Amino acid sequence: MTFDATVKRILEWVEPGLNVDRSVLDALLREKPTPEALVSLLAAGDSATVRAAVLYLGLYGTARESAVLALCLHHEDAGVVRLAEHCLWSLWMQDGSEDGNRALHEAVKFMQSGEYSRAIAVLSDLVSREPRFAEAHFQRGLALGSADQPNEAAQEYRETLRLNPYHYGAAAALGHTCVEQGNLPGALHYYRQALRIHPRLDDVPDAIRELETVIGARRTYHA
Repeated sequence: MTFDATVKRILEWVEPGLNVDRSVLDALLREKPTPEALVSLLAAGDSATVRAAVLYLGLYGTARESAVLALCLHHEDAGVVRLAEHCLWSLWMQDGSEDGNRALHEAVKFMQSGEYSRAIAVLSDLVSREPRFAEAHFQRGLALGSADQPNEAAQEYRETLRLNPYHYGAAAALGHTCVEQGNLPGALHYYRQALRIHPRLDDVPDAIRELETVIGARRTYHA
């Protein structure tokens, strides 16, 4: 697949019709600046310019750029946010060794087909070999949660956040797990953490409002 085709595929996947400033993207490809050098572009007022910088990071960055891309989740332009979200997940899924990345994708396929025990086996082996692969811990948490092992899943989500404090998915998953366990204050804490990282998360604001209402009612009842 050519570079232009790759860019088109990503943009169509994120949002049909989404555009980037190709002159900016081409200049970045020529100059190959460091992530730190992109700060001025990411702060630009023109959304197409910001999208070009985000796309460049997603294509040529690593998970170490999570902090920079996570800032873009707060951008006023929804297209920038969706592109940053896509790029973050792409980098997180490729943060292991070559073998580790293959194992992660194999485990995801097992989960998609409902084979959670096989996914857990693959991911357990993976995290033992590559304990700093944050996404492997997160996916293992999802598999454990789907296999009705919420306590073990929560441990994996916490480890994900320890390794990658920008992983809003792990924070939201911890919120869901706390709800399942009846720990509503804990759920509220993690939902708020997820929303601080990614202010446009679907459903989380509603979950926070519902929890605040329930917790507030309980406090009033026990007062």
